Amino acid sequence: MSLPGEQIVAAYREGLSVGEIASAFGVTPGRVHRILEQAGLRSRDEEKQAKEEERRKTRQRIMSMARKGFRTITISRMIGMAHADVRRTVSAAYIVSRDHTGAEVLIPRHEKNRIERPRKENFRSS
Repeated sequence: MSLPGEQIVAAYREGLSVGEIASAFGVTPGRVHRILEQAGLRSRDEEKQAKEEERRKTRQRIMSMARKGFRTITISRMIGMAHADVRRTVSAAYIVSRDHTGAEVLIPRHEKNRIERPRKENFRSS
């Protein structure tokens, strides 16, 4: 990599934006992105998109487990997330309450979030 390329990478690592680097070195932002890509760095936008995609997948996994009847504390332990974060995610789609025994009860806020628990009638003994 050329000397200006190394300086561009160093400036990016110090926290300067692509626009600031481009104007300082007299190149286009596209050129700065290419240099950073050649250096093996992802742009901050790509990092944000990757993190958001990961968060979306985690939310889907949490909601899937909640629909299957897992308690929020169990989900948090299985996923390795804080219980408060799991509960907040589930609370967006369900009203999280407790029954008279202290067990968690999820009341769907919308029909699409219906609980997929098996019914007793499906387990008749012959």
